[in-house]
Parts: sequence; structure tokens; C-alpha cells
Amino acid sequence: MSQEYRSKKSQTFIDRAKQGALLFDGAIGTQLYERGIFLNQCFEQVSLTQAQLVKQVHRDYFEAGAEVLTTNTFGANALRLAQHGLDTQWKEINQVSVRLAQEVAGEQAFVAGSIGPSGITLDQLSRPEGQKAIHALYEQAEVLIEAGVDLLCLETFSVLQELETMVEKLKPFQIPIVALYTFQADGRGAEGQAPLAVGQRLLEAGADVIGSNCGGGPDLLFKVTTPMTELPIPVLAQANAGRPELIEGRSIYVANHEYFSVYTRRLLKAGIKLVGGCCGTTPAHIKKMANATRMVSPRTDITQQHSINFKPKQNRDLSQLEHKGALGKALAQGEFVTSVEVNPPKGFNLDKQITATQALSNAGVSTINIADGPRASVRMSNIAMAQRIQNELGVDPIVHVCCRDRSFLGLQSHLLGAHVMGIKNLVVITGDPPKMGPFPHSTGVYDLDSIELLRLLSAFNAGVDASGREMTEATNFLLATGAEPAAKDYEYELRRLEMKRDAGAEFVMTQPVYDPRQVERFLLDAKRLGLPILMGLCPLANYRNALFLHNNVPGMKIPENILKRMEQAEAKGQAEAEGVAIARESLSAARDLIQGAYIMPPFGRSYLAEQVLKGFITPRSV
Repeated sequence: MSQEYRSKKSQTFIDRAKQGALLFDGAIGTQLYERGIFLNQCFEQVSLTQAQLVKQVHRDYFEAGAEVLTTNTFGANALRLAQHGLDTQWKEINQVSVRLAQEVAGEQAFVAGSIGPSGITLDQLSRPEGQKAIHALYEQAEVLIEAGVDLLCLETFSVLQELETMVEKLKPFQIPIVALYTFQADGRGAEGQAPLAVGQRLLEAGADVIGSNCGGGPDLLFKVTTPMTELPIPVLAQANAGRPELIEGRSIYVANHEYFSVYTRRLLKAGIKLVGGCCGTTPAHIKKMANATRMVSPRTDITQQHSINFKPKQNRDLSQLEHKGALGKALAQGEFVTSVEVNPPKGFNLDKQITATQALSNAGVSTINIADGPRASVRMSNIAMAQRIQNELGVDPIVHVCCRDRSFLGLQSHLLGAHVMGIKNLVVITGDPPKMGPFPHSTGVYDLDSIELLRLLSAFNAGVDASGREMTEATNFLLATGAEPAAKDYEYELRRLEMKRDAGAEFVMTQPVYDPRQVERFLLDAKRLGLPILMGLCPLANYRNALFLHNNVPGMKIPENILKRMEQAEAKGQAEAEGVAIARESLSAARDLIQGAYIMPPFGRSYLAEQVLKGFITPRSV
């Protein structure tokens, strides 16, 4: 491998780490143990004695979706291997381990040279034995770099000074350095350090990526890594499969695969850029995590390829929406468009939804939008409800299409069928994971993310299928996408919105935001994309509702003054009216920067939407 190629690949890793949603593999030792290697054997030596077994572990993680493969060299320094009588083979073990990972990774994944701690204590660090240990780790790093790793991963260090020292010593090699500290069960370092303080020290030492691995399950790793996101450097979280529990004499990791999927999404929403697994995790855990990262991954050429062989034209303008139904025409002509969310029932009776839609239409609301299994719940098909609404009331609804429940093939059939039924206004989303709903063991498919689904629909609109082959006729879908103005990683949210526009999105429907400064910032920054924006509004029902959104829904932090207003209004029995007033204030403040409003009334109270929009729309004569 040439130095030029290695440098290019290493720089690509840095770029991907900054972009986010980059997935490391899981535990190597756990897999070797499960595949017959006893605990009294040296796991690193297995790279020599059973090379194909190690290679298969790498392959299983790669096929599960891992984009970074770590070498089987965690304890492969001369001092540790000497304890197994392998002090003359340590270089060969490192070299072979790198080659095995490279043969699987090819150009489609990164190879990280794994370096574990030496085992010295803080007191020993300044003594001769400490210097000897540091030298052994340094020599191991030299061999890994010479063998061609794309980055170094210093992992599971519990002596912070040892980790700092290694980062400082390895920095001159000009190779990406990932520095991972292991925290105690209480979320503090061995000397009581707070996570942010640990991150700051590793940043100052020269690490390119900081974070934590081992020590506990996803809940602990969330607790110790998210504070580090305040620093200007990518953060990696690699959790164990929980803490092992002794069950019938066996050590069992109880955090299941679906649990990891949910926490992966939480970590990414909180600003963590890189994720992976540690002790107890398996390819099955990584596969679930890959589903979560796929929702937001920018996917460069060095990782996964887009499955849609079509690139939409980039010279689109609003006039092209003129022939996309009443909604498209309204957007093209600059009319103020309003949509209210009216969701399907859990049963068969649509009377309530039809009555609500009729009232909203009479009030002057442009259309309604219907979610696709919101919060991973079981509800009537939104396509079935949309057709009833369309046929009985003449309202042309917007339906949500999420990537959670249908395979690549199933999505295509679903969408073509919707078009035949006259359902052509779509908002494309990735979808909440099944863990959020009442059936957590249901499989989340996520063959596509929202960007790929937009590209697929754009291909249909151009008269070609996903492979680029001509169809018998083109579709005429109007395509909306979502955006989160209060996303923690705001710059990434803007980049992703641009990617959605380039994939074919024709207008935007935002999540609710209660801070007017965040709203204005987003609307001004998104203006350059040239997409009509419908601002999301969710009138607060009461103080408890406000607290729930503030504490439990990512991206929906409610300012203290709004919480105080809701608390005081509730004490007077006026909470609902105050929630409407707050929503109206937000709409008035943003009116000149938006082309419409997207109202999400709480608990199905559609009448609140009418109150929010009163004066902004004109009632229809009945």
C-alpha cells in the first residue's frame, strides 16, 4: 500500500468522522470465545493459528454494516505477549492481524489498529516499568502503521495519563488517532474526572477522535460521551452489551440487539459522530446499529454505495410544481399553504377523522397529512384512510412514507399502488424504530433511508426505475421532506437537507420549534436551498405535555419562559388557550420567511389547529 493511498484513506476517515454516523465493529474477543477459543488462550495468537476464523469474524461484522474494522491486536504488545511466551512473535501477530482485516475491508471499510492499555497503574507510570510499558505500546503502534492501518484506536484505557502520553507520542506519525477512555460505573474517571474534562485533556493531547468504550452498557456510554460533544472534535461511543449478569452459572449480556438500535439513534441525535460495540456485542448488534446509522449516514464512496442508480436534475424550479395537483400549484404560485396532521385510527372506524378533516377544510386549511405508523404504533394504513378522505371529501391529502416497515421491493410496490389510487402527495421520512412502539421485537427494515427513497421517487417521476431502466410511464408524485431546525448537530442537519433537495425533495415540513431564535436562524440559512418551507407547530396542551416534549423528544427543547407560561396558565385553567397563543406568536414572527404552516395538534385535538390558524387563512363558504 502506497503512502499516498494510505494518507488519502486516512483523510477520508477524518472527513467521515466529522460528517457523522460512522459505524465501528463490535467485540473481537467475544466472537472468538463464542467460536471455540477458550479463555486461557491468547486471543491475539489466533491470528496466526486460526487466521480464517479471525477473518470470518471481520467478514461477519463487515456484512452486518460495520464501516471500521478493528484489528485483533488489543493486547499484542511485546510485554503482554511475553506472558504467553510469544515475545518473539509480537511483530508477526500485529502484521498478520492487519492483513486479515485489510483483506475483508478492501476499499469499502477502514482498518483501525487496536491498541489496548499496558496494564500499568498511575503510580507506576513515572517509574522505569512505566516507561518500559509506554515504549512497548509505541513499538506496537509503529508496526501497525507500517502494516498499513488507516487509523490507530487506543481503547479501554482507565489510566488517563497513560492514554494522554500515548496520543502525544504518536501524533508525529500523522495518522488519525482515536482515544477512548473507560469510565467507572458512576460515570466518572478513576480519579473522579468528569467526562467533559477527560475529553478536553485528550483533545489537547492531540487526538483526532475522542470518546469512551467498555465500562458498561449503552445507558452509561450515553451518559459519559454526550457531554464531550461540546468539544470541537468527533466523539465515539462503544458500549458493552450491558453489564454481564450471572445466570445459571453463565455470564450473560442482557442488552438485546433492538436495545442497541434505539440507543444508537439517541446517541446520533445527541451529537455523537461515531458508534460501535464493545464487550459482549456481536454482528447481530452491529446489524441493528447499522439500521440506525443508515437513517442519517452521508455514505461516502469508501463505505456503502447508493442502491438507486439515478441522479435527479439539479436545475429544478418552483414552476415545475404547477402540474402536480392543487397543492403543487399552490406552492408554485406562492400561496400560503396549511396542513394539519390527522392520523389513522387504531381500529376500523374513520368517522372521527372524516369529521375532523371536513371541519378543517371548511375552516380554510389547504390539506391534511397522515402519518405512517407514528411512534411505531399499529394503525390503519394511511393510504386507505387517504383514499377515503379523497373520495368522500375531495381533499387531496399528504401521506407520510417511512422506510421502517417495507423492504426495497415492498416500498416500490406500495408507492406505485398509491399512485394508481390517486395518492400523489408524499412526505418522505425514515421512521421511528420499532423499539419505540408496543411491538419492540418487530423488525425495522430500513433498506433505504429518506434520501435514497427520495431518489427512488424522483426516478419514478422521470419515468425510470431504480436501476435506471425506462418504465412504461412516469409517476407524478409531489415530494416533501422533513427537517429539524433545533437539531443538536445543526450544520449536519443543513447539509442533510441539501442532500434531500438534491435527491428530489420539492418542499420542506419542519419539526416544531419553540425558540424563535432557532426558527429564524434555520429559515434564513435554509432560504438558499430554494425550497418552500412549511413551519411545524405543535400547540402545547398543558404544562405536563410541555415538560414531556422538553425532556423526552430530541430536538424539542422548550425555553424556560415558555415552560413558565404554561405552568402559570395551567394554574388558572387556561393551559390550552396559552398553548394556542404561543403557537400563534411563533407563526406571526415567521410569517414572512415561510410559505405555510404544518400543524401537529396534540392528542388529536384538531380544533386547536383551527384556533392557531384563525386570521391566517380564510374559511370556505359551505
